[in-house]
Amino acid sequence: MKSHLKFYDFDSDALSDCGQVLDIEFSNHGLDWPCVIIEKGTSPHFYPQHVYTPYFYFALGLERELNWSAETDSGITNLKTTPGNIWINPPKTPFTHNIDEPCYFVILAIEEKTFLSHCSLNIEGKQLQFLNNYNVVDETIKGIMELFLIEAREKGRNQQVYLGNLLSLLSTYYVQNYSNYFDLQSVQRTASKFDQQQLEVIDEYISENIGGNICVDDLAELLRCSKYYFLREFKKLMGVTPYQYLMNKRLDQAKGLLSSGNTHIASVGQQLGFNDQSHFTRAFKNRFGLTPGQFVKQHQL
Repeated sequence: MKSHLKFYDFDSDALSDCGQVLDIEFSNHGLDWPCVIIEKGTSPHFYPQHVYTPYFYFALGLERELNWSAETDSGITNLKTTPGNIWINPPKTPFTHNIDEPCYFVILAIEEKTFLSHCSLNIEGKQLQFLNNYNVVDETIKGIMELFLIEAREKGRNQQVYLGNLLSLLSTYYVQNYSNYFDLQSVQRTASKFDQQQLEVIDEYISENIGGNICVDDLAELLRCSKYYFLREFKKLMGVTPYQYLMNKRLDQAKGLLSSGNTHIASVGQQLGFNDQSHFTRAFKNRFGLTPGQFVKQHQL
């Protein structure tokens, strides 16, 4: 079968036909996996010229060594890929390859919005940067790709919650290890006059009062500073407002309660300080992509 991956010319945004040469022996096509493609196949050659994809794109080499060339910052570079090596390309990042011999691969492609929305790190508002990485040896990414492949072969037996967990596992690991995330965190923490000890004071207070009415004035008073000062320095430290931080804490705890068998949705929402169930439902869906009811239903399957 033909590949369902989409490649675009970087200059014109026109759909490229470079992927037509990919011969796919297995894919997740037909499964309800929106924005996620996994394919295993072969190709007699591959000549993408200055194209990009809308995906975080992971290509795992299989079976035999591959001698090929790719365009890098220093010009055309000759490469040798051995089975188990991974090529990682971020979305909208152009690449040019010249592969003149048969190649064997597993490709996992996840659309940008879906990939980043499943990251468990606080990346909101951060200007993340990702590199095009050739011949990566990373057993963690390889293992996660194999789990995606197994789940696809089992026709999505473990349902959407499991798929979401795989996406979260991969995106969080990738952002931690293949982006400038920690550099940005270091800059933020250096710029803020708050430190980890003060954040722990805030976390303890939130944990003890999570179902109550927590306001910014209370948090500022804990650290003996003005409301304005607290808002400014907290945002520098964490990259989100105190309200967003508290909301994420409540939603994470709600997810844990619903996962553990507490399926009385209204009770969970009220227990965590959501007086309005519609607000709880809307906030939960914005964070996790499912309403609490949908989450409970899928978790019970």
